[in-house]
Amino acid sequence: MEKIVFNPSEKPTVGIEVEAQLVDNSSGDLVNIAEGIIKQYSNEDRVKHELYLSTVEITSSPLMNTNDTYKELSSIFKKVLEIANKENAGLISAGSHPFAMYEDQVITDVNPRYEEFADKYGWAVRRLLTFGMHVHVGIDSKEKAIAIHDEIRKYLPLFLALSASSPFWRGKDTELYCARLSVFQGLPNTGLPEPYYEWSQYEQSLQTLVKAGVIKPDVGYRQVWKDVRIHPEYGTVETRIADSMPSLVETIAVATLIQALVIKIGRDWEDGVLKEPDPNWLIERNRWAAIKEGLNAKFITGIDGNTEPIVDVIKNLASELSDIGEELGSINRLNFVNNILDESPLVDTMREIYQESSLVELVKELQKKLFNSLNEDN
Repeated sequence: MEKIVFNPSEKPTVGIEVEAQLVDNSSGDLVNIAEGIIKQYSNEDRVKHELYLSTVEITSSPLMNTNDTYKELSSIFKKVLEIANKENAGLISAGSHPFAMYEDQVITDVNPRYEEFADKYGWAVRRLLTFGMHVHVGIDSKEKAIAIHDEIRKYLPLFLALSASSPFWRGKDTELYCARLSVFQGLPNTGLPEPYYEWSQYEQSLQTLVKAGVIKPDVGYRQVWKDVRIHPEYGTVETRIADSMPSLVETIAVATLIQALVIKIGRDWEDGVLKEPDPNWLIERNRWAAIKEGLNAKFITGIDGNTEPIVDVIKNLASELSDIGEELGSINRLNFVNNILDESPLVDTMREIYQESSLVELVKELQKKLFNSLNEDN
């Protein structure tokens, strides 16, 4: 494998990828109609295929101000909904579908890599009926990308707790707030990454996997699906831990939090004030707490073992980043993080709807939540 080239980004732009679910308006079940929708939309930079034809990936352009990102994504979602409605279908955005079965899904055949992927990993891939949100932030050097990658690891459980929306799996309550990660990490090259410390160590990790035949030499870094990863082609650090979120407004709030945090970490690195990255065992424990309890979790703040409610940790972080939010012109989006924290956790509400009605009704409520979040007043 040749040396990995990092294409630096001039500015810390943010780009969002949302894996959205195509659902039947009557039954609430997934429908395998992505191919027709993507053809009608006719811009695969913005609406793309995923593993299954019951999924579309909706992506934004790299932009500095997430108010602009909201406008762009809202427009895309509306157009996709308009196309889907012709097929009596709609969209929901959540980390899992409440009751759909992976056996009923059709693998996308427009690109042979999906079938190859399924053939190589078998059941671990075929059960991969999960839906995530990925946030890219532009970085201007590979050395800074390494520093940000290593430091942001400890904040990943916060993003997961904010986004957790996958308590149900195959019609059952998993008693988790995020079942998605428990399914997804059945694949290799997933989960929490180790810190790299230096670009050479990152490069070596990929070169080793290529030589061992685990990943392909031309797209090796794309076959490492960690909770956060460096994307050399785009010149970004990409957080991948979050569930797809039912509300676009809330999606934008979390993406703004991530963008502002990346900028802060980058400045701290430039000023030489970053400390050693937190150990994996500590982050793993906080990660599990977010998986199990979402925004009700306790967060271990350091190796002294002290804990705080994860909600308080997030509030303090958002406050700390407010000056950067002002600089970006998106403080309104950053402030909306507090709105998420002030409401009852989404998963608790999802369970209430299920207990009082049904999972089909839950799908309909998720459709409404997404649709209402596309309003121009948001």
